[in-house]
Amino acid sequence: MASGARSVVVIGGGLVGLSAAFHLRRADPQVRVTLLERARVGDAASGASAAGVRAMGRDPAERALALESLGRWPELDRELEGTTGYRRGGGLRVALDDAGWAEARETVAGQRADDVPVELVDAATAHRLAPGLSPDCRGGVHCAIDGQAEAIATVHAFAAGARRLGTRIEEGVAAAALAVEGGRVAAVARGDGSREACDVAIVAGGAWSAPLLARIGVPLPLHGRGLQMLLTDPAPAGLTPVVGCFGRPLSLKQLDDGAYLIGGGWPARIPDAAVNRWQLLDDSVRGSLEVARAVYPPLAARTVARSWAGIEAFTPDDLPVLGPLPGVEGLLVAAGFSGHGFALVPAVGDILARLALGLDPRAHLWRGLDVARHAW
Repeated sequence: MASGARSVVVIGGGLVGLSAAFHLRRADPQVRVTLLERARVGDAASGASAAGVRAMGRDPAERALALESLGRWPELDRELEGTTGYRRGGGLRVALDDAGWAEARETVAGQRADDVPVELVDAATAHRLAPGLSPDCRGGVHCAIDGQAEAIATVHAFAAGARRLGTRIEEGVAAAALAVEGGRVAAVARGDGSREACDVAIVAGGAWSAPLLARIGVPLPLHGRGLQMLLTDPAPAGLTPVVGCFGRPLSLKQLDDGAYLIGGGWPARIPDAAVNRWQLLDDSVRGSLEVARAVYPPLAARTVARSWAGIEAFTPDDLPVLGPLPGVEGLLVAAGFSGHGFALVPAVGDILARLALGLDPRAHLWRGLDVARHAW
């Protein structure tokens, strides 16, 4: 990537795009940064996220990136001069049967070898960390540095931080096409018919990145999936860590107001991904509640107060694509975070800014996540 970019267009007003814009302006106040969002910032996957901030249980290719990001989260409110709702209450993934307990024991050594500070805990310790767990709990894996934030609050904090540093954020403006001239990006064609000239374009449009790249002959293998979230009525505080379960899809956390947020990758239907529409599936709602209540029986007394879905971009290997697009100078891509990108946002934004400005891209953090691994 050429150094000294004078103007950058960021495509996509989710957290990845907002973080890139924030880090660009912080690193170089002279660079002109324009962010185009076809709806409103955070309207898609970022605002619908479960907002988990974890290093535990990640693919080896993501561990260094996750650890770098988790080191940033405790200071993000200060950096952004905003409120993300972040708190570090730990993460606990439990086992309810012999198969789950065997898997728990098998996962610890590999993670610790990559400096993820996980520990195997017995049933008594698991119940102490999360009172109310099922009596069937055999134990689990605990990661003290894991935690959670609030999705919408984090979006607003990054957007306000980027604006404060001088980013021009334009909502209701889609990116219609990328203009490539002489092997390098020259501009972004806007949906209103005008053209935004730039030295660098960053495509961070989530599930909508693939159609944009396809127009310049890059068939990036991204596809959208709807992921369901359930929010219960409030209860007295009692659950500190984010709870998952071996062999059962679950992400359970209690929010500051006492409500429980239940996720875990349960699918929703996408009748029209082009306009960010989704429909909940009765089987997913029922299945998610059954798993959550089996792991954490106090949920049996709670009712679902609200439910929604977000459309996430997935890749064939469920890992993001990040970095320069081979063959097109000045074009960066960050997409396909496959339902687990929220926690990575601080480090990813910094990497994109470094790439755009010709600074050290800290390649050791994202080795194996580059765009070139998906040949076209």
